[in-house]
Amino acid sequence: MCDAMRHRGPDDEGLFVEGSVGLGMRRLSIIDLAGGHQPILNEDRSKVIIFNGEIYNYREHRARLLAAGHRFRTNSDTETILHLSEELGERCVEPLRGMFAFAIWDAKKRTLLLARDRLGIKPLYVVLADWGLAFASELKALLAIGASARTLDWNALDMYFQLGYIPAPASPFTDVRKLEPGETLLWRDTGTTTTRRYWDLPAETREPPRKVEDRLLDWLDDSVAAHLVSDVPVAAFLSGGLDSSAVVASMAIQGERPHAFTARYHGSGAAAADETDLAARLTKRYGAQLTVVEVEPDVGAIFEPIIRALDEPHADESAIPTWLISAAVADQYKVALAGTGGDELFAGYRRHIGLVLAKHYARLPASLRHALSGLAHALPEPHGAGLAVNRAKRFLRIDDTTAPDRFLSLFARLPNGNRRALYVPDLSATISGSAARDHFQILHQRGGEPDGLRAGLYLDYKTYLPDDILALSDRLAMAHSLEVRVPFVDHQLIEQAYPLPDRLKIGPWNTKHLLRRALRTRLPPEHLRAPKRGFVGPTAAWLRAELRELLTDELSAGRLGRLGYFNSATVTRLLEEHVSRRHNREGILWSLLCFSTWHRLYLEQSPRSAYAPLVGAA
Repeated sequence: MCDAMRHRGPDDEGLFVEGSVGLGMRRLSIIDLAGGHQPILNEDRSKVIIFNGEIYNYREHRARLLAAGHRFRTNSDTETILHLSEELGERCVEPLRGMFAFAIWDAKKRTLLLARDRLGIKPLYVVLADWGLAFASELKALLAIGASARTLDWNALDMYFQLGYIPAPASPFTDVRKLEPGETLLWRDTGTTTTRRYWDLPAETREPPRKVEDRLLDWLDDSVAAHLVSDVPVAAFLSGGLDSSAVVASMAIQGERPHAFTARYHGSGAAAADETDLAARLTKRYGAQLTVVEVEPDVGAIFEPIIRALDEPHADESAIPTWLISAAVADQYKVALAGTGGDELFAGYRRHIGLVLAKHYARLPASLRHALSGLAHALPEPHGAGLAVNRAKRFLRIDDTTAPDRFLSLFARLPNGNRRALYVPDLSATISGSAARDHFQILHQRGGEPDGLRAGLYLDYKTYLPDDILALSDRLAMAHSLEVRVPFVDHQLIEQAYPLPDRLKIGPWNTKHLLRRALRTRLPPEHLRAPKRGFVGPTAAWLRAELRELLTDELSAGRLGRLGYFNSATVTRLLEEHVSRRHNREGILWSLLCFSTWHRLYLEQSPRSAYAPLVGAA
């Protein structure tokens, strides 16, 4: 299992084996480089911990624990968690500020405590069986020992083809689950388990403090300062957008000289995705160093390593630039800060505007909405405006239903009716088609049934943020032994900013209204006016041109026939519609391409080759 995850920790390996208990750890040394070897045992050796992540406030807790009489053998954040568990038991997670997944074995009580951080920055897979429990940071470690029968969970995979990712607790296999963000799991050697949710987003809305823009910058600077705690140098990802620019500016203001890395795209559609000019303006303003990473559409050498690193079918188009920038940063650094999470906190996605408008649009007569949807569906998606037309089509098919339904309508790569036709009839008959809807409805109820924009932000935090972009960032960066830290995904910052009224966060046709106002004194004017591009390359154009051969080969009738899951005529039609620009099918085609490749690596190859360590894959 450790060998399968050597890329996550090339610096050290630690094992604890006692009777039927085995714990293993691969370490990327960042805090207490010399003394932080894991596993770590407490004073009487009755408890042992293995830990992945970083605790940014561990020093203050360590000082208090020392004063209370606890004895420490290291200066690491890991040992601090262990001593907190002696005082607080399962509640030891509550004082922690940071990103983490950890396991604590209590030999006296014969229990294993598993915990995952509040926002799901760090992953944690679990298998529960009659023989006991197995867990790991990556799926490939579980598969390397045959802990899963590798039976596909097609309701989970149907969510993947709808969303582009698999929401927790589901995984691609029926017998593997993911611990949800903000949860602990207590396993007893009797075989019983208890899951506890220890944190959720604030439910109330609070009026803003005076000079809210200044306070927001104070909260952000506090988070960035916390995320700079490290015994090694820290770099930064810089897309040129508001969020990553805000992080780099905050680093500079606090006395750092950031070394920022940004992507420059080549090939079809590259100009529309290029933000290197914005990145250069920002680094010049703050005297920061800038490295430009060239991203080519020739992905033949890296596509399979990317899919292997992601562990699950995962169709986020930002995978290619994330992989290449992570490789470039990892050549010089072990840690980098990123702007991930700003969109969820400050309403930065176009779908957030769509949710505000959809609440009113859904009140129109059904006959009018159906007529508008039919008219929009017939519209072509011309070069340069295809994505905007595609978004309009998704908006116009919204029905007068619940907030989660409206959210899914704006998000779905293929709506339910179209997705049914994707599968062969025998498989389609076994799939409910409502797995994502049911899951989102449960989450929405758990969050107090927020409406409008707040519903979208809540669901983004519970699904898209942890299960798509944070999962992708963790897997692809750690494949290169790089730790990515995300100051916007800090629970103390979120507890201050998330309850602010929706009217502050979004204006008429204007995302991130509050954050833009707060950053006026820190960013060049061009940053505040620039359209949102995200960290995504020109994938739709690449699929029509440079990646077309790869796509058509992977989705050929022969390949689909061997898989036996998909209707070849439906897939061929999707390909033709995309290539002809009749419809933008980028999302579902990329999903099919990633799934077919993942299936070959994780189900069709021998375990030795499929789950081999990623070291050297770059």
